[in-house]
Amino acid sequence: MMENMLVSIEGMPVSMRSLSLLTGNMFLPARNMPAAAAMAVTILAYLVIMLAIAIVLIAMFSVARGIGLKGVIKEGAGLNHTSEKSIEKRLRKDVRKYGGVLGSKLGFAEKIELYLVDKSNIRRYVPFMSARLLLMVCLSIFCTCSWLFYRLLRFMPSAVSLAAVASLIPVVILDLMGRYNSEKVRKKLAEFISVLNRWCAVKEDIFYAFEKSLDSGIGEPLSTFIRDMVIQVNRGIDPADALGILQMKVDNPQFKDFIVNIKQNIKHRGDLKTLLDNLEDQFYKIEEEFNRRKISTYRDRMIVYVIMLLVLFTGYFFLKINPAVEDFYLGTTMGKTLVALFCFLYIAGFYMIIRADKFKY
Repeated sequence: MMENMLVSIEGMPVSMRSLSLLTGNMFLPARNMPAAAAMAVTILAYLVIMLAIAIVLIAMFSVARGIGLKGVIKEGAGLNHTSEKSIEKRLRKDVRKYGGVLGSKLGFAEKIELYLVDKSNIRRYVPFMSARLLLMVCLSIFCTCSWLFYRLLRFMPSAVSLAAVASLIPVVILDLMGRYNSEKVRKKLAEFISVLNRWCAVKEDIFYAFEKSLDSGIGEPLSTFIRDMVIQVNRGIDPADALGILQMKVDNPQFKDFIVNIKQNIKHRGDLKTLLDNLEDQFYKIEEEFNRRKISTYRDRMIVYVIMLLVLFTGYFFLKINPAVEDFYLGTTMGKTLVALFCFLYIAGFYMIIRADKFKY
């Protein structure tokens, strides 16, 4: 029976012919391969394919179970999401969700909602966006790209690893939007503090000044962030928690200093007018230094992502420029193994770049 498995493709059993189509002949036993080795390669191929399919199915089931298809359809319809009533309804949910907790205690879905959806202010352009919908989009991209990369590379581990990177494209876009918003807020921070200072001269109440600043043309995304914070405070969330959520949405060191000073002033009942005068002078000087040194974290992040994207196109170019190289990397066991190793190293590098950006200084 083992000898029959080592015949040519025309005489191969149906299961082996199907396997050769799935794996691009990588796991196809060679004519001179020992029977035991051929069986081991065949079993390994089936295990790899079944493991990849199982991971995708488990992920789809977990996401679907956790978010509910009905909720996705309801949110995706986008009915009345732009109305004031729906905005207040969402913020009341935020009060229940974030009330009494810090960012470190938020769950996975809440962190996605806060650090990607809210921070990017994507709802200004896509009102029905949510963490649930974002996860579904990422999963759809993963499934589609797995099939496309497999047709190109003819090796499932490489296809799955590259598809995992491709599925993060929406996350990268939202991250860039959040970085852009953060830098935009930093540039207008001194001007915003000046507006608060003028309203505090009318009434020495920082939340009164926050509310009145909305009509002073502070611009997006700061206008949306401040409006959400004011509504949260008016709906009963602790002011310190509301300011903490605002700080996490902006995620900027200068804005963090501003929020910390405001919190301390509220806690110890300090001189608000003097504090705002000093902060205004300080942040005007900081902005002058940023302009003089041409510092831009958004531009740096954009350059890093473009370079990471060019790595993939460069690799594909080198594969296609020489037929012998293409045959080796896409047609031999050793070549496909090396491609898979390169893909895993690429993912590791991508992860290290993300982690390096989280460095706290």
